[in-house]
Amino acid sequence: MTTAEQSPPSRFLPEPAAVVRDMVKKEHRRNLAMPVTVPDERGRFAPALLPEVFPVVVDANALRDDLLRVAAGKPRTLMLNAANGGVLRLFCAPHVLHEVERHLVEWSAQRSLDPGVVRAAWQNSIAPLLRCVEVPAGLTTVAEQQRLDYLNQPPTVSRYCDPDDVPTATLAILLNAALLSKDRAPLRAVYGHPYDHVAHAQWQSELGAVGDLGPLGRFVHAFESLLGLAGSGVHGIVAAARRVPWPWLVVGTLATAGAVSYLVAPEARAKVQAALGTGLSSAAVTVAEVLTQRDAARRQFETLQPVQPDSDEITGHRSPSAALARACLYRLARSPHSDQSARDLTALLRHTDDVAVGEAKVRATLRALDAFAEPCRGRFQIGQPAPLHLG
Repeated sequence: MTTAEQSPPSRFLPEPAAVVRDMVKKEHRRNLAMPVTVPDERGRFAPALLPEVFPVVVDANALRDDLLRVAAGKPRTLMLNAANGGVLRLFCAPHVLHEVERHLVEWSAQRSLDPGVVRAAWQNSIAPLLRCVEVPAGLTTVAEQQRLDYLNQPPTVSRYCDPDDVPTATLAILLNAALLSKDRAPLRAVYGHPYDHVAHAQWQSELGAVGDLGPLGRFVHAFESLLGLAGSGVHGIVAAARRVPWPWLVVGTLATAGAVSYLVAPEARAKVQAALGTGLSSAAVTVAEVLTQRDAARRQFETLQPVQPDSDEITGHRSPSAALARACLYRLARSPHSDQSARDLTALLRHTDDVAVGEAKVRATLRALDAFAEPCRGRFQIGQPAPLHLG
């Protein structure tokens, strides 16, 4: 038997990287057609069907171009689409919402757009994606506070400074989140000095990376679900596989491989098993490529995150309660479940941060800070929907 007879020619199998890119493109097109996901009547945000999410703090000037683009009838931007897909969480301080409302007519005139259309785009397509957070005080380290104090100078001292930006910069520091702003002073307060604020303001490539993290993360989540449900029955596997198309390749290949040993005639069994081996190998390589591209996209986006002090540094400058509050902010901002119980968050902190703290202490922290909302009894999230805050 020749080599060509033993297995299908490799030239008919697309490169794994090309397969993954094609899957990501198709997922992006599907996401663009999805309606905006709004919080429920209690103000709870929908969970993300992803293994991880990424918090982003936005300034008003970062929302301006996205708002005007949507109002002009164009597709959602990378940032909005990633937020709607759940991979990004958009946080803002209250003053950002009021600043958008204050400048909305002015921005409309700059693009010759109907203010009513722009307001509708704001209320229906962007505000529902924003989590408005009452920014807590007294949680920053000495070094962080010094940078914020620089930002707090009046414009008469420095034309780049604006005290109104202090809550936005503080929120980015406390969440250890990427700050999307086109102003120099808030970026300096969050990232330190010297910092290339011009390069940072061009965040399109990093947003492109996080945009890819949505489809790639869903592929990984579906694959992990399939592995976890392998012994739980066919119906569970089918439900998980329906989320994305490619797991059917894995499921179908594995199922067929198991059936070959019993259903194929002995004289044909070797040829079919060789073909199945090629299919299994291709599926495994494709999954590995998904993981590789996901990790590369994550690393690229994480370049936008500020440096996070460790808990000992926070405790040394503040107190153990401040360190616990920041740990709760950090973990809850990244949890695939937007809201969590104090018990679940306590277990997460013990596992990821090695924080030896009781459930009662965590619950007291969540209820003590206005940054945390309790949309239903015993379930906590960071902030509340922007429409709810605006009334």
